[in-house]
Amino acid sequence: MMLGRVQQPPVNPALRDLERHDFWAGFAAVLVGLVLVVCGARHLTSIETVEGGTAWETQLMKAFSAGGLQFPEQLVPAPPPKGDDPAALERWAKQNSQYSAPTWKVRVDAGATTPCPT
Repeated sequence: MMLGRVQQPPVNPALRDLERHDFWAGFAAVLVGLVLVVCGARHLTSIETVEGGTAWETQLMKAFSAGGLQFPEQLVPAPPPKGDDPAALERWAKQNSQYSAPTWKVRVDAGATTPCPT
């Protein structure tokens, strides 16, 4: 069984709506996405850096992969100076008398370059 063709109304191009592509909605969506990506990549952590500031998330990831995470138990006081210099021994004794275990748990060295062993 064959169906007949349905008649279409005549098309008048002058009366048709113009096709417009409004870019503002897409532009706003891309701008919001860009802001979220930049802010997400630059997220601050509560881990301090060797320089004394707070580490960015990207610095933390780089330090993890480059062996730049420092733990308090890894730090030891400086060894005594070699030689018979009494001034150097006095400075060393003064520095060691002020030495106490760090209060932080992990610290980030963002300048570390040793590759990850795994």
